[in-house]
Amino acid sequence: MKQTLSQFAARFKPSIAGWLKHSRQLVIGLLLLQVAVVAIAAWQIKRRAERELDAARSDLARQAFVPFAKRTLPAISGDGVTLMQSSNATRSLAHFNNSYFAATDGGLVELSAEGKLKRRFTVLEGLPESDLTALAAFGGQLFIGTRSQGLIAFDGSRFTAYRWTDRKAQAVTALVEDRGRLLIGTFAGGLLEFDGKQFRELKAGAEQKRLIGIDRLGIDESRLFVGTFADGLWVNESGRWQHFTVADGLPSNRVVGVVANGEQLLVATDFGVAAAPIRSLFDPAQKSFQTLATLPSLSSLVRFGNSILLSKDNGELFQLVADARTNRTQLDPILWQRSARVSESLSSCQLNVFSGEPSLWLLSNEGIRRTGWQGEGLSAHLKFTSFGESDDSNQPSNNLISALAFDDTGNLWAGSFRSGIDVFTREGRRLTHLESEVVREINSLVWDEAAKQMLAGTSQGLVRFNGFRQAQSSSAADGLISNSILHAAPIQTRSSASSAHLNRRIRTLEHVGRTLVCPGAGDRLKSVPRRLCSDLVLATSRGLAFGQEKQWRALTAVQGLPSNSVYAVLPHRESIYAGTLGGLAQLNAGRVVRTFKDSNSKLTHNWVTALCTFGGRLFVGTYGGGVFELTPSGELVSFTAETGKLTVNSNAMTCDGERLYVGTLEGAWVLDFDSGKWNRLKSKLPSATVMSVASDGENIYFGTTSGIARVSKKHLELVRE
Repeated sequence: MKQTLSQFAARFKPSIAGWLKHSRQLVIGLLLLQVAVVAIAAWQIKRRAERELDAARSDLARQAFVPFAKRTLPAISGDGVTLMQSSNATRSLAHFNNSYFAATDGGLVELSAEGKLKRRFTVLEGLPESDLTALAAFGGQLFIGTRSQGLIAFDGSRFTAYRWTDRKAQAVTALVEDRGRLLIGTFAGGLLEFDGKQFRELKAGAEQKRLIGIDRLGIDESRLFVGTFADGLWVNESGRWQHFTVADGLPSNRVVGVVANGEQLLVATDFGVAAAPIRSLFDPAQKSFQTLATLPSLSSLVRFGNSILLSKDNGELFQLVADARTNRTQLDPILWQRSARVSESLSSCQLNVFSGEPSLWLLSNEGIRRTGWQGEGLSAHLKFTSFGESDDSNQPSNNLISALAFDDTGNLWAGSFRSGIDVFTREGRRLTHLESEVVREINSLVWDEAAKQMLAGTSQGLVRFNGFRQAQSSSAADGLISNSILHAAPIQTRSSASSAHLNRRIRTLEHVGRTLVCPGAGDRLKSVPRRLCSDLVLATSRGLAFGQEKQWRALTAVQGLPSNSVYAVLPHRESIYAGTLGGLAQLNAGRVVRTFKDSNSKLTHNWVTALCTFGGRLFVGTYGGGVFELTPSGELVSFTAETGKLTVNSNAMTCDGERLYVGTLEGAWVLDFDSGKWNRLKSKLPSATVMSVASDGENIYFGTTSGIARVSKKHLELVRE
């Protein structure tokens, strides 16, 4: 029996062994199949993830592309248009086509290697505006940043404009070429790069933060430095972004210069200079700057040879020096000899250097200066020489023209909010420049026909000019309610007892052939023959002031003015009208009898900035609401349907008997009284921002933020923009 069972088992033994062998193969096969399935699934997941990532990157890239419009800017006919503007205030300097090019607030200036003027380019040569901010050579062209009109390319003969259509902000503040791309810093439109065909916006971090208020751009090997006006410093290295502010040790959040100096990064702000080890910039544990020196009003930082130099806004220069004994860094002053042409009001100064060129450049509001190489160690004195100096005897002292007026001899008075007053002949020759501690920051200019005096409203009071060199000022110390005089108007009516007495005194003096000296004039004004001193009404920051000399009476919101901030005054018929921040006021006999606001009239914007009258018609300019007319029935009629909601600037409305001229933030608008049609003038103005308007009967003068445009009335008849 046992033998039988053994024999039986022996017969099945090979089968069991084979089954076990095949089972192991089957298990291994199943395991391999499972592994293959998992691998295929993982590969498919990876491929899908890669496709999704590629799609996301593609979407992000498409989102980063900035749409733009491109157009050629042809030169335009200058017949009937004369520009009166300075090109001294230099913002940037660049090499291009074997010349130096300077970006100024008066256009583009081309200079030879020796500094001789070769060409000057303005809006008449094709620029969209004269206020230029930055320059950089890229791709065989010179790229130009503008204050409000985007980016301009110049090939040596023609200008091409680039405008970003997806953003309103077009102010370019910085340009730099970096390894085949042009980096463009803007004030409110972000950081852009241009490869010659497309624009992309570079945003910071995973949050894709837009960089705004860009003031400086710098590059060093693989690093990009972005200095801002109020948001500190941004650093990009190999795609990584890091942000530094006062919380990280910067003296101020306004960055004016960045230089990599060995293993240190030096950052200049408008309040001082700080340093940090470059290797620790992206180390969160060591993210900190150390202040090296505190110095307000710093404006630039450059490397010149082996030296680190800084400048202040007023032209003071310093060298950053390490003291080996104390192991501390200090700023040593560097003196430079100023020529007789350099005024005490030097400003907007910044240092500039070109790679491979042994010169240090100083750009300022008074032009360009250059010094040669001083050796490895700077001497105690630097010698700067003027570069590109031109005859500016007939140019305005400053291009920001805040007020214009003609005197009785036909001379044009042009006031600037920064540099006093220039007086020009009718032909455009500058007669004199008036500037002092009082004659500065000019808000308005008005000719007083009765007193034969020019009235200048300034931030330091009222100044009366009897001739160019005889000035009398009135301020709060003389009884005015405010030093800030925004506008003035003579009042020819004489109703007070003092005025009647003055008139009787005038008649007596005229009868005996004598002359009259205005009360309170002292020795600063000569005798005024057969002339009276007008009563005045002054628009101030604290209400209205009535009177003359040291006899002033105030009228404020307590007596019914819509606001104490008064911007314009105008006698009209038997009333005086005052434009205020809170609406329009009508005054009779020194009292407010009616107000016009958005709550009780058709006035849509309460801020009234300008007033003008002609032939019984009263025109009212507002800030943001356009132009209105006050009809004889006392109703306001809006011109918004014809012009839109214009922003009318103070001093920027005048009539010449045929037309009304209105200066706005978007050019000048002209109303023809005969046809009742409005027309806009913009392309031939040096700037779209028109601050003041005046007429001499034959020409209209538009004072802008980039100088004066004199336009003949015959030319205006042909303009249709």
